[in-house]
Amino acid sequence: MGQDPVEIGVLGTLEVRRAGAPVALPGARPRTALAALVVHAPHPVSVDALVEAVWGDDGPARPRGALHTVVSRLRAVLGGEAVRAGPAGYRLALPPGAVDAGRFEALRSRAAGMPAPQAAGVLDEALALWRGPAYAEFADHGFAAPEAARLEELRLRTVEDRAVLALGTGAVDDAVAALEDLVIREPLRERAHGLLMTALYRAGRAAEALERYAALRRSLAGELGLDPTPALQDLQRRILGHDLLPGPPVAPAAVRGPAPAWPPAAGAFVGREEETAQLLRAVAAHRLVCVTGPGGVGKSRLVAEALPGLCRRLARPAVVVELEDAAAARVEARVAAALGLGATGRLREAVLEYLAASSLLLVLDGGDRVLGALRDLVDAVQRTAPRVHVVVTARHRLERPDEQVLPLAPLPLPDPEDTPERAARTGAVRLFLDRLGRARPGAGPDAPADVVELCRRLDGVPLALELAATQAAALGVRAVLEGLGAGLELEDGAHGPLRTVVTRSYDLLAPPDRALLGRLAMFTGTFDLGAAEQVAPGTPAAAGLARLVRASLVLPVVDGAATRYRLLGVVRAFAAERADAGAPEAHRRWAADHAQRCARAAIGPDCGAALGGLERTRADLAAAVAGALAAGRLEPAARTVGALGLCVHWVPGPVLSDLALQVGEHPRLGSTGAGALALGAAALAADERGEPGRARRLGSRALRAARTPAERYLARAALGIAAMYAGDRDEAARHWRDVLTIAGLPEAYRVDAHAVLALAHATAGAAAPAEEHAAAARRAAERSGAASREAFALYASGEALLPADPEAAVEVLREAARIAEGVGAAQVSAVSSVALLSALTRTGRGAEALDLARTLLEVQRRGGHWPQLWTTLRILAELFAAGGCPEVAALILGAAEVAGSAPGLGGADVERYRALQAGLRAELGPERTHRIAVLARLLPRAEVLDRARDTAEALGARRSPSFPGR
Repeated sequence: MGQDPVEIGVLGTLEVRRAGAPVALPGARPRTALAALVVHAPHPVSVDALVEAVWGDDGPARPRGALHTVVSRLRAVLGGEAVRAGPAGYRLALPPGAVDAGRFEALRSRAAGMPAPQAAGVLDEALALWRGPAYAEFADHGFAAPEAARLEELRLRTVEDRAVLALGTGAVDDAVAALEDLVIREPLRERAHGLLMTALYRAGRAAEALERYAALRRSLAGELGLDPTPALQDLQRRILGHDLLPGPPVAPAAVRGPAPAWPPAAGAFVGREEETAQLLRAVAAHRLVCVTGPGGVGKSRLVAEALPGLCRRLARPAVVVELEDAAAARVEARVAAALGLGATGRLREAVLEYLAASSLLLVLDGGDRVLGALRDLVDAVQRTAPRVHVVVTARHRLERPDEQVLPLAPLPLPDPEDTPERAARTGAVRLFLDRLGRARPGAGPDAPADVVELCRRLDGVPLALELAATQAAALGVRAVLEGLGAGLELEDGAHGPLRTVVTRSYDLLAPPDRALLGRLAMFTGTFDLGAAEQVAPGTPAAAGLARLVRASLVLPVVDGAATRYRLLGVVRAFAAERADAGAPEAHRRWAADHAQRCARAAIGPDCGAALGGLERTRADLAAAVAGALAAGRLEPAARTVGALGLCVHWVPGPVLSDLALQVGEHPRLGSTGAGALALGAAALAADERGEPGRARRLGSRALRAARTPAERYLARAALGIAAMYAGDRDEAARHWRDVLTIAGLPEAYRVDAHAVLALAHATAGAAAPAEEHAAAARRAAERSGAASREAFALYASGEALLPADPEAAVEVLREAARIAEGVGAAQVSAVSSVALLSALTRTGRGAEALDLARTLLEVQRRGGHWPQLWTTLRILAELFAAGGCPEVAALILGAAEVAGSAPGLGGADVERYRALQAGLRAELGPERTHRIAVLARLLPRAEVLDRARDTAEALGARRSPSFPGR
């Protein structure tokens, strides 16, 4: 009979239990060995590392034999299979949940997707696992200290999260008690102070809340020379003004920006004056508003029209996420794409981290198909992003207790007793007559009574009225009225009269136009005439498209000087049901051909148009690849992602990066003709996610499969970037040198190789070869004619110039950033701007550097590029030190030292930042420097960023800060 399962506790003193009863561990050394194995589980620990953990510097004469004895004693207690030996050392092999720390983290993850009452119970269960400090007797051992500190931070965050849930469910006194205990133990923990201030305010103790703030401010100023975070300063102002909305309290300063251009329909907005006012009041008073109503009633149009007013009233920008055709598994990807987030880490974590540090209005439009996934995401946003207001449009509410529902009814209809003049003033008739007049200018209806009856028959549904008006302009009101029949009610839940009118509009089309509409229904975003012609070959697409626009089934969208087109969601769904069997495959072919055309153009003079074309069609490219994978059509998916991989200076975003990895790791990829490029693209996607091991594996496969110059280039580029991220600069340089040996390589790809080699030499302090490669990159860029390559070559030239002539480097880097921005080469724009910031700082141009830094922080935060963010923050620390803010400078540098996402320093940067820290220590004194370092370790990185932004804003307000040159 097997032994009872073993449980190990590290949330307190180390303990082993079997069947619930404690089991004695024989001696200090087996206890230490077990703790070291648990810290690294399930990964192996080398013999040398275990010996060092158990014996320290006083190792035994025969370490392997001594360690074997210790492990044997452990196995006697845990079971023979619990500690396994392998080539890499020993590892702990226990089932999931055997260690209490793992159970604690699993419970935290479970709670994140639950409604508040259930989540509170799960977090209570998680906190009950703690018996004392994690790894209590080993917390000062080198092998355990980082893990103990990580778990302790998670525990403190869990206490805070539990308090947030208590506030949300009205258990204010419980929140106050827990938070008062927490701030006594952690007096510098500002999120806890903010939550306590909110809890006290809601308990009717506003004066105490303000006194807590004042005490914290005195403590921070006296001990560290710092002010409270911008979030706490904003919270104090709201408490003073009695303007504290329901929900969690702590938030950063507002992110500025206009309402987005989001016109879901054309024409005047008629008959919704009262509903618009209601929406403005509801969103101002509640953090979650759900606009509900039947299909076609105008939910999206109402929010779109109110959006500028909402942004002004809330003093924050808006982001719109269209979910009408999204799958449940892609909700977070859609949100990430709308926020413009980069492909770093897990999408939900990236979304929540961004929103937690943001002040904005998030519109989630058309959530009917994804209500479950949407509810989970909204729950998490409500808990973690206190200054984000959420507006959802759907046919049904989310069923959350804190949700303010705004039901949207059809437009008001005339009363049967109304006079024609009075009837004409009702919302439904006003909308119909407006649309009729636009379609047939100067002509009124032949029989006003028919208009009234038609509006009644259509139940006042706005979209049905609009489509009927278009039909009436051609056929007359009476003909449309007679053709309505009894209406249709289909299973998708759309309003019956609306479906009837869409059906009538569709039936009025000639068969070729119906076929064209079915092909166009495959596009999820906008498309141009060329795309329409490609998905519907052999048809006169231009003439058919014009007829569909006149029928109001396709809407024109002005995009600069060009015209693009789109379909309303209801029309797209209706037409897609009736599309011919070849329509999805035609869309996939278009996506692959479009990506390949853009990849060819991106390395030549039409680079800007190519990258712009990719940006406009990002959603459709992703939809085509996802559809191809779902249908088992790997060839078009591989062609698309492989071509996109060659557009190395365009940032594909999280959705396409995820799809590239799916294609690259598909077991049947080798059977496709585009397999090598798709593998290279997948390796680049892994690079972007900060996974160099995965990138190396995929890049090596790509290199083995490569046959053409482009395939070899992409494989080598991905491997070179992976090696650089892994810290192996020699291997990275070797890959880029090999790129230069590829026969028949286009000049644009040679630019990349020379530029990266110039950067490598510049970092190593080798000025002559750095300038040689930079000059070669500039010559190759000129031959290629590609503006993005010109920008990249200038960037490398600026970096090569920076150590010896920073004044000249400033102008070169400024030009690189300008050119890259102009053609949409986002990757080049980002790195050039960071280098420009460094050059401006070294040349003493403090005001200009601060302006650039404030822009960069937002762009990088949105992209989730924390390595770039830490680089920018370090440069800002130099500015802050020179501008009279040494405390914030020391805080940033201290946080960067312990942040896992901060890149290591190299070359001359090592000495420069060492000197900066020494200067700060001398200015602040050792005691204050130490206290700031302690606070830096406690602060989440988003709060460090928040302080930096606030300090940059304050310094920027001084018109001409005098910063000495460096």
